[in-house]
Amino acid sequence: MSIRKACDVFRVSSSVLYYKKRSNNEDDQIREEVLPLANQHQTWGFWLMRHRLKNLSFRWNHKRIYRIYTPMKLNLRNKRKKRLPARVQEPLLRPVYPNVTWSMDLTTSKLR
Repeated sequence: MSIRKACDVFRVSSSVLYYKKRSNNEDDQIREEVLPLANQHQTWGFWLMRHRLKNLSFRWNHKRIYRIYTPMKLNLRNKRKKRLPARVQEPLLRPVYPNVTWSMDLTTSKLR
C-alpha cells in the first residue's frame, strides 16, 4: 500500500510520517545565556532580558526564549499599584450671604 493511501485510511497527514524532532542544542544555549543575565540583573523581567540578548546579537524568537524562561521560574510578580483610601465626601458649603466667596476663570482667550 502506498504511503498516501495508508495516510488516507488512518486519516493522518503525511507530514506526520516525515516529522523529525529538532535537537535541543539551541535551547541549552539559550539557558546558558539567560541564567547569568538573571543572576546578574535580578530585577529584570522577560522583555529586558530579551532585548539584552538581541543587543548581544542573538537572533532567537521571543516565543522560544519565553518557552525556556518560564520553566526556569524566572518570572517576576506583577507589582500592583496601591489603592488610595476612599475620599470622604463632604457636602459643599453654601455661603451665608452674597459676595462671601469669589471665583475666577483663568482661561486665556486669543485676540484676533
